[in-house]
Amino acid sequence: MQFARNADFHVNWMPLNAETRAKWNETAAHEFFNKTVGLPYGYHNFLYGWIDTPNANFPPLLAEKIVPIVFEIVEKISPKSSDLIFSSGLNARLGTKDLKIAELAAKAAE
Repeated sequence: MQFARNADFHVNWMPLNAETRAKWNETAAHEFFNKTVGLPYGYHNFLYGWIDTPNANFPPLLAEKIVPIVFEIVEKISPKSSDLIFSSGLNARLGTKDLKIAELAAKAAE
């Protein structure tokens, strides 16, 4: 907790209920942490909090068909930003590597 305070992180301490505590596997938790420590997180995953179903993910004013087009425009303007914010995450979720937005949209449609 002190480490989080020193780093100015926002942390919630949420004790587990008895049933969940009985299922807790501390060794597996440490193994997961050690496997994923250093991976990008935070704003990299913010976008994916919305995209969890094939349809009806976006606010009503944002038509889902426009999203890949906007992403592709961002990719043309700043490929590094595009990859950092969404392309790398989409590639990871689709099990692909280095696909561009148009290719990712086609793969996701499969």
